[in-house]
Amino acid sequence: MMISKTLTKSDIVGNVALPKAQVMSVLTRMNGVTDEGLDNGFEVQVHDIMEDDLYTVTLKRIDDMKYYFGTGWSTMKHSLDLVEGDVLKLYWDQFENKFIVLNFQHKTMGIMIPV
Repeated sequence: MMISKTLTKSDIVGNVALPKAQVMSVLTRMNGVTDEGLDNGFEVQVHDIMEDDLYTVTLKRIDDMKYYFGTGWSTMKHSLDLVEGDVLKLYWDQFENKFIVLNFQHKTMGIMIPV
């Protein structure tokens, strides 16, 4: 259960639009999610295991067609140092009922090296 998205300028400036098919695949494994909850905003946890940070973001649906992270996305993107062109990679852990960030990076002499 993965969501992967190459971030655009609009994802960085505003809310990140998520790939519909990937989100719908994850939704089948989420506990307690309803159509009404998605329309109003459904809070999910996102865990950055490298830094042991836990974010709460709102997963929202518009017009049964578009999914995005709203509230909480700004904090998360800044903490993860995400920029346009980066690939956001999230794994849905159905046993813990949260996303796990798979954007592992290591700093070596000031240079970010993706793993």
